[in-house]
Amino acid sequence: MQSTFWGSHGRAVCLLIMVSLGLSSGLGYTTERVVLVIIDGLRYSEGMGDATHAQVPNMAALAEQGALVGDFQNDGFTYTSRAVPAIWCGAWTEMNTFNDPFCNGTANSSSELPSVFEYYRKQLDKPAEDCVYTLKNLCSWKASLDPDYGMDYWPLYHEAGATDTDVWHETEQVISGLAPHFLLMYLADVDSRGHSGNWDDYLNAISIADSLVGELWNTLLADTAYAGKTTMLVTNDHGRHDYDFTGHGDGCLGCRHIQLLAIGPDIQSGLVSEIPRTIPDIAPTIGELLGFTTEDATGTAMLELLNPTAGTEKPEGGITPSSIALERLYPTPFNSELSIEYELEESHQASIRIFNLRGEQVWTSDLASDGPGVHTLKWNGRDQNQNELASGIFIVQLSNQHLSHSQKVILLK
Repeated sequence: MQSTFWGSHGRAVCLLIMVSLGLSSGLGYTTERVVLVIIDGLRYSEGMGDATHAQVPNMAALAEQGALVGDFQNDGFTYTSRAVPAIWCGAWTEMNTFNDPFCNGTANSSSELPSVFEYYRKQLDKPAEDCVYTLKNLCSWKASLDPDYGMDYWPLYHEAGATDTDVWHETEQVISGLAPHFLLMYLADVDSRGHSGNWDDYLNAISIADSLVGELWNTLLADTAYAGKTTMLVTNDHGRHDYDFTGHGDGCLGCRHIQLLAIGPDIQSGLVSEIPRTIPDIAPTIGELLGFTTEDATGTAMLELLNPTAGTEKPEGGITPSSIALERLYPTPFNSELSIEYELEESHQASIRIFNLRGEQVWTSDLASDGPGVHTLKWNGRDQNQNELASGIFIVQLSNQHLSHSQKVILLK
């Protein structure tokens, strides 16, 4: 399910686009560590979609302190063996069979596309112990064998026990002993209890997973390596049938509608974002915060969840960047013409770029001829070749050699 854009242009173009979007630097973010939690098979109606939050009081409290995506979807395969790798890779990826040396040479699956672990470790030159994946003792699917990334950049897999509680205790040890900058905790019991057909066991598994997420966040707050500089993301790989909680795997709303909550120093507090997002957007968001690119990802970073001032501080080395400001976009939504009001301190090497939510640049304008001051640029909702664009959400980005500012805008035809 990769877009043809990425397939035809390759990683070099993807990297160029990610840099132009400001997704490669991590510049100015307070976040130094990211913790990702995947709760397998939690249906939205028993999670954050339940107005009473009966099974998820801890996650509901965290969402009030952080941000929640109201419309977060599995937009591909609604089963674990494809959706979890899509979370890792920032794209829907094929899974290939190989003989896994870490499973005594037995057959296993690896993702065709590189994973967020591999991007993180290779681009930032990080050791395995700084990128840890905790899960039950099941020798699960592995990251890619991509020739540019691959096994040398896999995470350190900590597989322990047979329950989510066992995984949590292992995660505690990893946090206190290794303090990795990137940690994924995978909780599988909700899905297995759902498949069992026992409704009470299913609900109890959700409550346990919720309590573990709460314990995890409290542990991070109490640890000096993490406190005040860690962003935590909590999501699901898929939901469950809205007509039968015991299964999943089709395109029903219960299978597709999942949850994404985020909390951390760069996350807006109390935000419920109504911008539709999908599984492939998770990995680029992690890359945005930690400062690496997810080259083969088809998703885009969820910039709307971040504080407006996040990522805009001075770069290291004491260099004072030339100030720029993306003042306002109006009207929004717009139909035929968008006014882009911006301010420049200097005129050299500044530009306006517009991207769709797949990360494809659709329009650009060089601002080198503009002098200092406030200016207004008009965009007619067409691409660089004056082809009419379909209705949708677009990212308007103002950048110079040091800074970038982005805002979302809706085009309605």
